[in-house]
Amino acid sequence: MKSDRNHLDTNSADAKDEVSSGSFSLLTWIQGVVGSIGRTTVRFVRNIPSRLQNKYMRYRNEKKRLPRRKTKSKVYVLAGYTTKAYVNRRFAANAVQQIIRKTLLGLILLVFLVIMYKLLDPLGNTNELKQIIGIDKIDDLAQEDPFSDTGAANQIQINIATVTPSVTPTPAAT
Repeated sequence: MKSDRNHLDTNSADAKDEVSSGSFSLLTWIQGVVGSIGRTTVRFVRNIPSRLQNKYMRYRNEKKRLPRRKTKSKVYVLAGYTTKAYVNRRFAANAVQQIIRKTLLGLILLVFLVIMYKLLDPLGNTNELKQIIGIDKIDDLAQEDPFSDTGAANQIQINIATVTPSVTPTPAAT
């Protein structure tokens, strides 16, 4: 079968008649587009089994190349021009750096806590607190327990002699 393009003569009258019809050229263009879509779809569907087979073979070959895992730990495959000794040195260096980081973080937190303790000073001057509360010793608070089993004999008694207010006279304005 010979192509029409081989025998196409642009000067012939037949060629001029074919081009003059606008609907015919539109129809041939639509047929070309639909044919192209059809051929592409058929080629895609025909290649699906081989693509699936290639994908499975790639997966299987990749799994065969990997070393067997005996534990949960990840197994690494050395690639390129590195050596096992170099990789072990890098892992050891990373472990040492991690220990140093954790130690420094702990020291920084400890220093921060010491600074905050000194800054806030919760037990600073207890003499002022004793004056505010009005006690000299902690034992004075628990000397007589009003809730003990012995009854009314152990209730707190107020000593009026010690509670007398001290009044300082102010000079009168004359």
